Amino acid sequence: PPLIRTTLDANLQRRLEDLLLGWRARLPEHTSAAILVVETESMAVRAYLGSVDINDARRFGHVDMISALRSPGSTLKPFLYGMAMDAGLIHSESLLQDVPRRYGDYRPGNFSMGFSGPVSASSALALSLNLPAAQLLEAYGPKRFAADLRNGGVPLSLPALAEPNLALILGGAGSRLEDLVSGYSALARGGKSANLRLQPQDELVERRMLSPGSAWIIRRILSGQARPDRDPTAELVQRPSLAWKTGTSYGFRDALAIGVGPRYLIGVWIGRPDGTPVPGQFGLASAAPLMLQVHDVLSNRDSQRGIVAPVQPV
Repeated sequence: PPLIRTTLDANLQRRLEDLLLGWRARLPEHTSAAILVVETESMAVRAYLGSVDINDARRFGHVDMISALRSPGSTLKPFLYGMAMDAGLIHSESLLQDVPRRYGDYRPGNFSMGFSGPVSASSALALSLNLPAAQLLEAYGPKRFAADLRNGGVPLSLPALAEPNLALILGGAGSRLEDLVSGYSALARGGKSANLRLQPQDELVERRMLSPGSAWIIRRILSGQARPDRDPTAELVQRPSLAWKTGTSYGFRDALAIGVGPRYLIGVWIGRPDGTPVPGQFGLASAAPLMLQVHDVLSNRDSQRGIVAPVQPV
């Protein structure tokens, strides 16, 4: 067979394969996981792990979950907030309402089941509150949002004849992890998202997703979160800043975490490829710790090689 050259980093790929195999014991039966690592500047894919173990049939190891259509959960929210800023609907401290509300037959609730009342846009995004996001999508327009996402390189899949509606912002459409990571590159590339490059000859194609200003604001909002895997009082060592967002689909079918670091984009998915619910497997509890571990591997690797992460403007 002809030789296929890729952009993958063989050492990193092996390192993350070992990491994922170590995680297998933490995952419920029949549950798989996927990791995608992309170098932000070149958009070259450096690690691509579509499942926990390609030979594990009980975990559907033959199914590539990086390219599979799944629910994005709350991972679309940063795009909406950025687009709403660009449209002049909000600024980072605009007050939104986190209160129970019915939209026709649709009545969204929060993941935590409670409500916060009036809340700033930046807090609503950082806390991933559902009601303010639905309020914002109603003002922006679901069709407009879906079209802008598609133009920015994140196409959404809806059932035949279905129109985009407010459920979009809570994961009520299909998307691919590879497209989400491509979309999040806009937060690190001045508002322009870029396609992933799996082979050296692949052309780098950019699309305008957000303005440079809103991309910077959204990235900053997502950079202020405490890590669930670490005591915040023990953060004595200044680590490279990471902006990140988690997502959980309806019924705990998908847990996602996407990170935007100084040099790399990281996408992680955990769930059952057959779509069966996995109670307790939600983004912050399962996908985020794995994504943060991958981030630490990349940071330690760079520091050992003497590579200094680019400083983000404050």
